[in-house]
Amino acid sequence: MKLLKGWKLRILTGLALASVGGQLQGQMMPGSMDPSMLGAGGGPMGPASYRIPGPPPGMAPPGMAPPGMAPPGMAPPGMAPPGMGYGPQMDPSMGMPMNPNMGMDPNLPSAGNGPECYGPEGGQGCPDCGGPCGLGCGGRACTDMFGRDRCGLLGAIGGMLGQCRGKLRPYGEGGIATQRWFDVYAEAMFLTRTKGASNFNTSSLGAGSGNYVLGTDQVDLNQAQAGLSLQLNIQTGPGSNFEVVYFGLNDWDASAQVTSPPPGSLFSFISDFGVTPSGGFDDTDRSLVHSLNYSSKLNNGEINFRRRWAEPYGFYQGSFLMGVRYLDLDEQIIFSARGENNDTFASNGLRFADYTTNTQNSLVGFQVGADLWYNLFPGVKVGVEGKTGVYNNRAHQNTNITANSILALDEEVLSNRVAYITQLSTQLYYRLNYKWAVRTSYQVIYVDGVALAAENLNATPPSTFLPNSTRTASISNDAEIVLQGFTIGAEYTW
Repeated sequence: MKLLKGWKLRILTGLALASVGGQLQGQMMPGSMDPSMLGAGGGPMGPASYRIPGPPPGMAPPGMAPPGMAPPGMAPPGMAPPGMGYGPQMDPSMGMPMNPNMGMDPNLPSAGNGPECYGPEGGQGCPDCGGPCGLGCGGRACTDMFGRDRCGLLGAIGGMLGQCRGKLRPYGEGGIATQRWFDVYAEAMFLTRTKGASNFNTSSLGAGSGNYVLGTDQVDLNQAQAGLSLQLNIQTGPGSNFEVVYFGLNDWDASAQVTSPPPGSLFSFISDFGVTPSGGFDDTDRSLVHSLNYSSKLNNGEINFRRRWAEPYGFYQGSFLMGVRYLDLDEQIIFSARGENNDTFASNGLRFADYTTNTQNSLVGFQVGADLWYNLFPGVKVGVEGKTGVYNNRAHQNTNITANSILALDEEVLSNRVAYITQLSTQLYYRLNYKWAVRTSYQVIYVDGVALAAENLNATPPSTFLPNSTRTASISNDAEIVLQGFTIGAEYTW
C-alpha cells in the first residue's frame, strides 16, 4: 500500500508542474523571454540551463554583424576599413593581399558614394558583373556620382571577350609537343615580283634624241597577284611521309603607252631610234602611238619524301625532306607601233608593226630542305622552312614580227642550262580543333638561270626590214627573279 501511495504522489506532482508551466507560457507578455530558453524542460531547471536573452538562433544580436559579415564601422574581410586607404588587406597567414583585384587609384570616390563592391561569396566585385570590378571599383563604389554602373560596360565587354576567347582558344589536345601533321592543305598565295629583267628602252621622242619615253621598267611586274597552293600528305611510316605539292596560277600583267602629235615623232629600238636607217622604218617609226604589254605566269609542282623528328623536351620539332621539283615560267612581251594612214602606193594604209617575244622555262631537278618548329602553346607553333635545288632549265624563245609593209617574221631558239631555286618561309600554325588548323606564312622564292621575255628583245633589224642585216636568232637565259609575299590557308586532318 505504501508503495502504491508513493507512485500516486509522484504522478500528481508531475501533473501539477505541467499545469503551472502551461499557464506560465500562456500568461507571458509580448517581448518576454522565450520559454524554450529556460532549459530543456521549458522551466527553471537550475542555473546551468539558463540562457541569456537574445535573438533567435542564426540571427545577429543588436549591434553585431551576421556570421561572415563585418560589424558596423568595420570593413568586410579583405577590404580596408573606412579612412584607412584603398589598398588590399593582408592575410597574416599568407603574407600577401587577400584580393589582388582591388582598385589602385586613390582619387576615385569613396565607399560613401555608392553601394560597396561585394561579389559572390563575399569576394570583392560588382553584383552586376558577378566578379571583380577591375578599374571601376576596387573596394569603393560600383556607381559614380551620377549613379552609373562602373562595372556594367566592363563586365559586358569582358563577357563577350571571354566567349570569343573560348571559341578561338587553340585546340591543345595532345599537349604542347603534339607531332606536326596534316593530310590536306589549301591556301591562297599573294606573290610579288620584286626583281626581274633589267630595263630595255623601246621608244624615243625624236630621232636619235636620247629622249627615251618608253621602256620595260614601265611594265615592271611588281604588283601582288593571287595564286593557289595545294598539298597532300601520304603517311609511309612513323614520322615519315610522301607529300605532293602544287602552287601557281599567279598571272602578272602590265602595260604602258606613249603618244605623239601628228605627223608622229616616236622612233623604235628596231631602227636604233631613227638612226639606222636614217629616219627609221615606215612601220615602226615616225609613229603616233607606241605601247608595251608584258605578262608572266608561274606554276610549280613537287614530290617530296619527308622525315620528321622531335626533341624530348617538347620545345622544338622539325623535319628533313628530299624530292623532285618542276617549275614552269612562261612570259610574253608585245611591242606595238601605230602611225598615220599614209602607207602603200596609194597612201591610204595604216602604218603598224607588232613585235612579240615569248619565253618558256621548264625547270626540272632535285631538291633538299628542312623545317624547324617551336611549340609556343598547345595548338600554336611558329616555324621556318627552307628548300633549295639544282635544275635543268629547258628554255624556249620565240619571236614573231608582223607589219604592214613586210612579210611576217618568225624566229625560234631552244637552249638547256643549269638553274637554281631557293625557297624560304616563316610560318605560323594555329589549331582550331581536331580536324582543322589555320596556317599563314611569308614566302621568298629566288630563281636564277631563266629566260625572261623582256630580256629577249632583239634590237638588230631583221633582213625583211634591212637587207643584208646581221640579225641572228638568239636566247638570253641567265636572268634571275625574286618572288615574295604572304599566304593564308587551312590544314585538314582526317
